[in-house]
Order: sequence, then C-alpha cells, then structure tokens
Amino acid sequence: MNSREFEMKAISNEFAHWEIKISNLSSLNLFDANIFSEHSICELLNCIYEYKLHNINALQKNFPSIDLGDNYNRICFQVTSTKSSKKIQSTIDKFLENKLYNDYDELYILVLGKKQKNYPEFSVSDELDFNEDRNIIDFRDLLSFINSLSTAKIKRISKLLNEENRAANKIAPKRNNSSIVKRNLTLKKRIKKDLLIKLKHEEWEYARYEPWIKFKYRNILVRSVDDKSFPEVDDRPNGEMSSWFKGETWDFYENGIELISWGGEAIFDKNGNWDILKNGYDKRKNNSNYEVIPFHTFLRIPYDFIVDYDMEPDAYYSIPSIYVEYLKNGMPYEEILYGQMGTYDLKQYTRIFDNEDRRKLD
Repeated sequence: MNSREFEMKAISNEFAHWEIKISNLSSLNLFDANIFSEHSICELLNCIYEYKLHNINALQKNFPSIDLGDNYNRICFQVTSTKSSKKIQSTIDKFLENKLYNDYDELYILVLGKKQKNYPEFSVSDELDFNEDRNIIDFRDLLSFINSLSTAKIKRISKLLNEENRAANKIAPKRNNSSIVKRNLTLKKRIKKDLLIKLKHEEWEYARYEPWIKFKYRNILVRSVDDKSFPEVDDRPNGEMSSWFKGETWDFYENGIELISWGGEAIFDKNGNWDILKNGYDKRKNNSNYEVIPFHTFLRIPYDFIVDYDMEPDAYYSIPSIYVEYLKNGMPYEEILYGQMGTYDLKQYTRIFDNEDRRKLD
C-alpha cells in the first residue's frame, strides 16, 4: 500500500468513526450529536477547498442560519447532523429572512454523517441559487473530493482529522491514584446508602433481573457543574449535549451509576454480528437473514465524573440531582452500551451486546 492509499484509508476510517458516534448519540435523542467543534470543521473545509472560512458564532453567538462564513469567496456553511428536508428548508428561510445574500452568494449545508438519498426541490428566491445536489454535502462527498487532491494535501487532512479525534477523546488530567481510589470509594458508599432502599427477602430475586427496584427514585436529574439554565430547556447550538436532563436509574456498575434509555431495534446475523436499524423504514428489517431485536441503551456515569449529589428533591421534578463534569466527548458518560434489559417475568437477565461483534450489515 503506497502513502496516498494509506492516508486515504486513514481519512475514511476517521469519517466512519465519527459517523458511527453521531448515529449512536442521535439515536438517544439526547442532543443533535455534532461531535466536531466548529473550529475543526472550519479548518477541515479550508484545507480541503482552500476557502477562508471563519467561525461566525465565535464573533456573534447563535448567529442565524449559518455557522461558517468566507467573506472573500462569498461562501457560507451550515454545519449540522440533522439531514431532514425540514431542517434544510428552515436554514434557507433564515438565510433569506436575514438577507445574508448581501454577504454570501453560496449557501452550503454540511451534513455530519450521511445525507438523505433524495431531497425535494426547496423553496428559494431569486437572491439565492440553491441546488440540493450541489449545495448539500456529506462525508462521502468530502471523501470523493479529497481523493482528487494531491498526496501532500491528503496527508495534511489526515493529520488534522487524527488530531481532532485525539482531542475529542481527551479526558481530564489524571489525579494521584490513591486519592482517586479513596475519594471514589467514599462517594460510592455515600451515594449507595442514599439512593438505594433495603429490599425485602422476597424482592432479592426480582432485583437480579430488574435492579432498578433497588432505587428510592426511578429517575434522577443529571446536571453539569456548568449548568446555568435549569429548569429552562437548554437549547444548545450546534448539537452540544444539554447541560441537564432527567435520567432513568437502572443499576450501579463497578465504576459508577448506570442509567437506561430506550434505544431502538438491532439486527443480528447468524454469526452473531449486529448492527443498529436506522430510524424510520429500514429495508434490512425484513431481510430473513437477520433477527430483529429491540434494544435499550445503558449510560454509564463513572464516579470520576461525579462532583457531588443532592438528595433533596428539586422543586420541579421532585427527584434528587447528581452534579457531573462532561469529561468525555462533551458527555457525562464514560461508556454507552447497547443491550436488552432484564425481565423478571421471563427470567431473562440483562444482556449487553458485544461491541466487538458490531458490523456494518448490508
């Protein structure tokens, strides 16, 4: 494999990595799943197309309709993981409403992941020339264009994506190991004492299958230590995760507390490989080669991320609050797992799908 092929494969893998993350997180309906920072997207597009884009939101927070702008080439971008026609039409409407055509001749929509196969003809005016085939691009369009570039430029793009990946997975600096262990053990004892109830003997068997019955509260509030919006809806720009949400308790695991959320449906082949069905109609659901299994997501918040908690029920939901740091990919979770919740009636234990068996199934 020559240098060019190696770098193109690395770029393709980075895009695939981000696309899976975006798809997984979006399926939780927790946020828009925009993983990349605007700064990194800006750098990436400038490197690929030799634009002079800048982050407009850095100059004016929540700038309407667009995220990145190049006043020299009169080009702008909306960056989103929402690929729906409704979202794109809304962007076009805001672009026209705010008369951004006075500053930009071209509006592009960059879909983080995979765009729809087809789009209807959008409603535009004479001030904007917008074509759904030309002006809506996704990771595959970027890959196709990158493949036409020089080897030197491909290497620069590969390096940029690799650095972004490392930055996104960077966790807070390590503390002294002994102090971490002492602090987490103390927190573990306190939080279990306060959140759990003493089960009757006849309930022990039930709890083996459905551990949620051990909790005093079925739900808890998860709040970022930086949250300043509660109890108002935290409608964050560009898909950042909300700084607070109501989570459903499920169990404790070795490193922290585990929440549960409805996920969707997965398909399994005869070899045990699995993949997640897309929302809406997915033709793979009717493929006789696959077994369709509904799944839940298990959201793990480690003690390392928990700063403190408050057992006094809040005034709005009457449930306790846990205050956490969003230390991994802008989330309070160290891990998101997929599986089936246990059921006492069926004597079925919780089953977690093996991530090593996850494949892209056609």
